[in-house]
Amino acid sequence: MKNIKILSLFALLILLGCNGDDDNRNDITLSGEWKLIEVNGTIAGIRHLFVPGIIKWNFNTSNHTFTVVNNNTDETKQDVLESGTYTYSIEGNDATPELCNQTLVLDGTNYGCYSITTTTLQINQGEADGIIIKLIR
Repeated sequence: MKNIKILSLFALLILLGCNGDDDNRNDITLSGEWKLIEVNGTIAGIRHLFVPGIIKWNFNTSNHTFTVVNNNTDETKQDVLESGTYTYSIEGNDATPELCNQTLVLDGTNYGCYSITTTTLQINQGEADGIIIKLIR
């Protein structure tokens, strides 16, 4: 009987210690390194794929800058930005709030809605015949 009480208490402690929220929101941040893997869109319907790591974006959320290291040598591919350090901001979306609440402004240009998970970042300027940018961690 004593063993059953101890096992029951142990099982209860394990269950209470588990966190049911597997999607930890603290891990979702723009900060850090992202690898550009795809640029698609425009009225011409382009789709350019990149090997992860050829083009890296590193966001610094403390000073709202990001650094691009662009090693793409294929001039026919739209790779968005050249190597350098740029500013970014997140702004409220007053124009099309039904699509998203906030937009991402990169180096003074509004690139539209963005969505972020722990492993992916997608920036969507597609509503204005712009581009859709896909990056991974």
